Amino acid sequence: MLLRKTILFAATALAIVQAPAALANSALQNQSDTLVYLHSIEPKSLYQWWTQAEYPRRQILDSLVYLDGEQKLRPWLAKSWKQEGSVWTFTLRDDVVFTDGSKLDADTVAKNFNFWLKISTSVPDSFFKEAKVIDAHTIAFHTTVAQPWLPDLLSSTAFGINSSPSLDRDLKEIGENPIGSGPFTLKEWKRGEEIILERNDAYQWGPEGTHGGPAYLKTVRWKFVPDANARWLALEKGEADLIQEPPSVKWQEAQGKYLTSQRLAPGRNQTLSLNVEAGPFADKRIRQAFAYASNRQQIVQSVFRGAIPFEGNGAYSQTTQDYLDLNSEYGYNPAKAIELLEEAGYTKLNAEGYRVNSDGKVLEVVFPLYPTVVNAEGVIAAQALQAEVKKVGIKLNAFVLTQTELAAGRYTKADEYDIVQGYWTWYAPTVLSINYRPAGVNTQPSTIYGRQQLNQFAAVDGNPNPHNRVRSNDWKLQESIIAAHEQTDPAQRKQQLQAIQQHISDEALALGFYASAYNLAGQPYVNGLIHSIFGPQFYEIKKN
Repeated sequence: MLLRKTILFAATALAIVQAPAALANSALQNQSDTLVYLHSIEPKSLYQWWTQAEYPRRQILDSLVYLDGEQKLRPWLAKSWKQEGSVWTFTLRDDVVFTDGSKLDADTVAKNFNFWLKISTSVPDSFFKEAKVIDAHTIAFHTTVAQPWLPDLLSSTAFGINSSPSLDRDLKEIGENPIGSGPFTLKEWKRGEEIILERNDAYQWGPEGTHGGPAYLKTVRWKFVPDANARWLALEKGEADLIQEPPSVKWQEAQGKYLTSQRLAPGRNQTLSLNVEAGPFADKRIRQAFAYASNRQQIVQSVFRGAIPFEGNGAYSQTTQDYLDLNSEYGYNPAKAIELLEEAGYTKLNAEGYRVNSDGKVLEVVFPLYPTVVNAEGVIAAQALQAEVKKVGIKLNAFVLTQTELAAGRYTKADEYDIVQGYWTWYAPTVLSINYRPAGVNTQPSTIYGRQQLNQFAAVDGNPNPHNRVRSNDWKLQESIIAAHEQTDPAQRKQQLQAIQQHISDEALALGFYASAYNLAGQPYVNGLIHSIFGPQFYEIKKN
């Protein structure tokens, strides 16, 4: 066993800076063709397979299918589509021109499909197989099993369409300057500060339900401001038009003063995945005891103050198809937790109040936090979790990983961690396959963070699954996920998928914690914000 790290959090508090409200007729408001947007996290590349890279990329790349703010699918680069078993056929527009002058055709889309397969292990886990060109503007996507939600997936920025010539470049170049057919182009990236987006004046193929032509804004200044209080202060002072993730303590105030919008990401929420391969959580009783002792709903209410909802489903987001409400599962019950812990052999408490077994081994749980996944308020929630489970004698060692540890892939092996917290944004139930498919023969320690290194492709032989942080080896579970996709009766399919969600809960493989939420606050003069479950789009925005 590798040495397990024990670091307790220092007490922290959110300091909220008070500032006078911005004047209605601010200098920024008068810059009607420029939007100043403040975002929290700067990605290393715009072609990381990660939502933080996809947010700005959405402004640059169009998709075949458009998902509007009401979760309705509409035509975009594809005029229409149909399914026949494991084949989806898309008819493309014939008038789309990329900003490098190349044109959209079926060959371009097929090239993008092969690119997606190459750079992410999560794409095959959604049963993508191959793309076949039918004619210049018709393409067929073949899947390994019937995939009822392929158009839903293709509405994601993950599947935005790059120009054909641009995909011949080095991945680092693709990530530094993606070239699409979208309403904006990347003019400049000032590392550590901002991305400047400039209007594509030739744009004439906005998705169905929009005005269709060039964006109203000429420039978007997408600034990276990690501190939520600093973002809020900028909004208050009139130095920002729109901000992401205002402090939770300010959310109620924001709703009374500003334009606000919240969307809950599809796929999986901020979830606690419990390592069932090694360590204490190999015992189902200890997993369930942790669930009963964690008091997660109260923690979420206290920390996020209504800005982000509790989510008890550890497998699924409520914006994912055929969701099952599991918020009443594992309600706070410390007596039940103690009963299960004693049944598992942890019958005594040591001098520090932690449970020990007959060999004197302390019941200790290692919980590394990823700073790219859990924000400052999430760290406070983890602190509270640590305090709650201590009440029943569980020693939770929670700590934030350093950049050095992230780069080295620390706390990714079975004997290094017991819990991983994280979300997975994916608009289809195939998120279950991504998160629970047992690893193939290649078990190299690849991780989501390793995938994000520039100029490296993720696909390797042997079907590894770095996203199975539960370390499930249950092939029957995977077979049931596939069977649900193959089910042609929607009612039966829903029943099967909800049974899978219930099973994951019953086995306490993963515990829901809180929603993966996109909260935005903007000046009242900002109109036309498109806010889908994939994040904000600035194409329709006017300042007036």
